[in-house]
Amino acid sequence: MKFKTLIFTTWLVLCHASHAELLWSPKADTWDKKASPTEHQHHSGQAMQHGQNREKSFYLLGADQTRTDFIAPDLSSHPLKEQPDNKFTLPDTGMDNYHALIAVQEKGNTIESSLRYVYMRGKPSGVSPNKLIKNPKLTLEIIPDPMVREHWRYYSQNKHTFIINYKQQPLKDSWVVMQTSNGTTVDGKTDNNGRVVFTIPDDFKNIKAGRRANQSAEFIVRTAHIDNNTTYKSNFTAPYNVNPSHWQSNSGGILALSLGFISGLVIMRKHNKKQPARNHSTRKSS
Repeated sequence: MKFKTLIFTTWLVLCHASHAELLWSPKADTWDKKASPTEHQHHSGQAMQHGQNREKSFYLLGADQTRTDFIAPDLSSHPLKEQPDNKFTLPDTGMDNYHALIAVQEKGNTIESSLRYVYMRGKPSGVSPNKLIKNPKLTLEIIPDPMVREHWRYYSQNKHTFIINYKQQPLKDSWVVMQTSNGTTVDGKTDNNGRVVFTIPDDFKNIKAGRRANQSAEFIVRTAHIDNNTTYKSNFTAPYNVNPSHWQSNSGGILALSLGFISGLVIMRKHNKKQPARNHSTRKSS
């Protein structure tokens, strides 16, 4: 059993080595790069005003006779137009909230899928993001439980739960692998409810003080399932960021030192102003 698990885990990890793996990426060449400026700016909270969207584009790696879809918060479907180099510019649906990027590819006895959620700006959709996230979209689907909200994000060191559903039912004892663009791999198995919990790896280097000074990286969650001689492979991609505890402690220390230094200067000046008055009164008494 351990030998089979090792083989399966190795297959899941190495299946990305070829660009043949189907997945959504902010980069045109490979997924293991830092997030593109468009993606990073969104997750830094730089929203467009008056409900207008900044143009967002993603690349679909491994695309070959692939079906794609873009689903809005109200579950309406919006076709994607492919551009050169498998680039897809996301249509403006006019709705605020998470949208789902979907890709499905069938080759022989293998069905591969890729899923990514993208936050778009627009008029309030009036629906909870759970409507989109919980709605079945793929035969083998990786569901974030819960999905990070608009003003939050995936951070290193934080625990996140994912549910693996096969044909809308939780898939227990399914092997799942998480890999980051910073080079870390972790794995686990789903419980009886199809849940697996991962701690986002704390693998950023050269951390700088301040949220915007640290660029996001990418993680990918992969799983697979075989049923009736058909192999299903699925992945979920998302950006993740440096945990604020790193740079907040650094900037907090710098701020405390600065305030202490300024306070010391103020006290010193007050003391020096009082000193001549004391000297003058001493001369008078003598």
